[in-house]
Order: sequence, then C-alpha cells, then structure tokens
Amino acid sequence: MKTETKLFSIESLVRKELLTYKPYTPGEQPGLSTTTIKLNTNENPYSPSPKIREAVDKVLETGVLRKYPNYHGRKLQEMIAKDYHLDPDQILVTNGSDEALRLLFQALIGPGDVVVAPDPTYSFYPVLTEQMMVGATYKAIPLKSDLHFDFESLEKEQGKLLCFAHPNAPTGVEEPKEKLLNLVKNFSGIVLSDEAYIDFTEPNSSLISEIQNHPNLVVSRTFSKSYALAGLRVGYLVGSLEVISWIRKLKDSYNVGILEQVVAEASYADKEYFLEKRTLVIEEREKLKKDLESLGFEIPKSSTNFLFCKPKLGASPESLYLRLKEKNILIRYFSTGISKDYIRITIGTKEENKKLLENIQELL
Repeated sequence: MKTETKLFSIESLVRKELLTYKPYTPGEQPGLSTTTIKLNTNENPYSPSPKIREAVDKVLETGVLRKYPNYHGRKLQEMIAKDYHLDPDQILVTNGSDEALRLLFQALIGPGDVVVAPDPTYSFYPVLTEQMMVGATYKAIPLKSDLHFDFESLEKEQGKLLCFAHPNAPTGVEEPKEKLLNLVKNFSGIVLSDEAYIDFTEPNSSLISEIQNHPNLVVSRTFSKSYALAGLRVGYLVGSLEVISWIRKLKDSYNVGILEQVVAEASYADKEYFLEKRTLVIEEREKLKKDLESLGFEIPKSSTNFLFCKPKLGASPESLYLRLKEKNILIRYFSTGISKDYIRITIGTKEENKKLLENIQELL
C-alpha cells in the first residue's frame, strides 16, 4: 500500500512578516584579487596599522585561539573609556557597529513603537525596524533642500528611538553639534548618534563627550572606516551605565573574537599612524571635490570619506554609475528619493582618484 508523500513548504513555517521583508542592500563586493577600483562602500583606501601584524603573531604563537575571547572585550573597553573619561562598562564592544545597532533596536522596539529618522540617512535603520517583526513604524523626515536635517520637523516627532548618522550618510553633511544636542534634549525616547564617519571631520565633533549630560543619548562607532578594518567587524556602542547594561543582556556570549579584539586594540593604540592616514584621506577628499566641481558637479561640503555628487545638468547619475562600472570603477547609486539625482564616491588613493577623474572626463 502506497503512502502519500507530504509536500514540505518552508513558506508555511517561516514568520509571515518575512514573506514581504526586504533585506538591506549592500554595495557591490568584487573578488579580493580583482583589479576593480572600488569606490562604492566607503572603505579606507589605505592599509590598517602595521602594528597589527605583531599583535596577531603573538596570538598565533601563544596558541590562545583555542580559548574563548574575553566576554566584554575588556582591554578595548578600557582603552576607549580612558580617552573619553568614561566607565568601561559604558562601552559595549560589538561585531561591527551594525551589531550595536541591532542590539539597540532589539532592546527598545516593540509592537506599535515608532522609529524616527531624517531621510535619507543610513539605509539600515528602516531595515532594522522591519527586522524586529513587531509591526513597528519607521517615520522618515525628509531633508531640507540644502541637504541639512529639518530640525523643526524632527523636534515635533515622538517615538521610542530617533536615529541619525553624524555626519550624515549618504550626503556627507555634518550638522551643528548644538542643534543635535537640542534634539536629544527634547526627544522623549532614546537618540542614536551613529558616528561611523566622525573621524573625518573636525576634532571634538563627537557627541560621546555629552553622554554624561544626556541619559537618553547613545553613540555608535566603528573600526571599519577610519581604522581601515572593514573586513574585521569591530564596533562599539556608548551610553549611560543603565542603558548599556540593558542592551548588554542581548549580546551573543562571545560576539567579538580574540583576533578581532587584539587587532582593534593595536590599531586604536597606534594614534600616530591613524592621524597620518586620516589626514591623507581628508586631503584627497578636498582635492577630488575641487576637481569634480571643475567638471560641473554640485557637491555639498563633506565631513566624511566620501562625496555626494550631483552631475552637471544633462548628465544622468545612473548612467554615469553604470558606464564607470563597465570600466571596472565602482561608485554607488541610490535610485530613490533625493539620492536618485546623485552619485556617492568613496575617497580612494591619489592614483585611484586620478583614474576616476580621467574616466569621468571621457564620459561627460
């Protein structure tokens, strides 16, 4: 007697919210050995601190990879806390700043809650809101025509979480610190200052120094950009002892490995190398901005390691992106909102920027 085979359907088992969920769209990542000039995901064009080799060799020689890493990333916590005059327990070391953001959303966002953000800003925020799968609302407040935050509108909003990139992405525009702090002061929920690019602007621009005065403020940072460690995945979240203690409850048991911790520690300690490469990126940013403006591009002042560029009248941003891609040069194009009129270009080395300019001149 034949038994009827039961058809298996994963769609009938996964959460219904996943059926219509749209995941985060990362920038294109060519193979590691490619000759492509990669100016699309805001990576640092320079190598990380040479001192990390010694730190990694020591880990390998001592054989400690057989052991679990420090649960808190304690040494890195202490190094960061010392620079900002904080308690180490105010710092949560994470697997890239994206994990910090995910833990923050997971700790705060429940059914019916509202997440407020300027638009555009980091495109992971609406994705995270949807990932919570609780029916939370993401409320985007459009930027003003000059690409600055609409503070008047933002200050009228109520929600569980207000998040923004500081300086903003993808525009590269930095808002006055006093305006941001006023927003923090008047918002009823938690405010996230996502400072992935803060090292490319003026010193003392970070809001970390204000955490002691604003208990609802949290700041996220990453080693991916200014420390040239995007492939390593280390970041951290800073806030009051109370806020961080609640969020820490949700982290994976050993979320940052031994190699990741010691490499981040070595990079963070090598301040001379960090400042040298940071200066090079800023110098190249200003030169590339000037050169592109001479070709008719409109570019707001950037406080990051990228430029948000509107091509001269008659030139299609999408077409420019696609034609550069054909020449093995990757930049970023966002097809929605005000971003559809712009391309975003990561600052490369002097040689990469020169080749980019030569190709753009040919295409215009």
